Amino acid sequence: MIENFLAGSAALFGDPFTLAIFFFGVIGGMLFGAIPGVSMLTLAAILLPFTSDLSPAQGVMLFAVIYCTGTYGGAITAILFNIPGAPENAPTAFDGYPMTQQGKSGKAVGAAVLCSAIGGVASALVMMAATQPLATWAIRNIGPPEIFALVFFGLAVASSVGGRTIWKGWLSVLLGLMIATIGQDPVGGINRYNFGFADLAAGIAFVPAILGFFAVSEIFVQAEKRATGTFHAPKVGMSFPTMFELWAQK
Repeated sequence: MIENFLAGSAALFGDPFTLAIFFFGVIGGMLFGAIPGVSMLTLAAILLPFTSDLSPAQGVMLFAVIYCTGTYGGAITAILFNIPGAPENAPTAFDGYPMTQQGKSGKAVGAAVLCSAIGGVASALVMMAATQPLATWAIRNIGPPEIFALVFFGLAVASSVGGRTIWKGWLSVLLGLMIATIGQDPVGGINRYNFGFADLAAGIAFVPAILGFFAVSEIFVQAEKRATGTFHAPKVGMSFPTMFELWAQK
């Protein structure tokens, strides 16, 4: 497996055109990922017609690079402006924006890029080694009880985001479950909590909801601070975190 991986990497990155596609995907993914509401699926749909002349390996690499760098790009706005570029960057704003207010934005952005790189490489290596045995085991052993336990575990982890105040975390989980029930039942076809509005038959989309909770609320908060004269622009620091600092925050 390692030999095939090394041979494929050498063949893929030995072409200058492939390297140009790689760097284009990195820059484009970071720029589009930093725009709130523009998901990586949107960018992939925009670039899909331009990949017709690419080889399958080049096309897959382009979309993979766009997705990975776009996820990191969304962390930039989450750290600097408290506005996540993508829903998965929402937890980054909890710790990243307070560091920006303390003048440590450089350390926060540096920690985000280092953790994204280390986590991405490590998870890719684990995926290559463990995908086949895990898939074989899951097909034979995972059923409805295991799926229920996995969902319950996910809800418990989501509730722990509230920190020391556990009831706020569970209240957020219940609010999210209530919002998720809006729309047409996928099994019975019954409209739930749409209050007679046909536009709510498809439910509430995830990305607009996240932008409403984070982006719009932050805009109003900053506007109020400017109106009352309590707004203070945070200092942008350029210091990069050391490996010892990252290890201390593990």
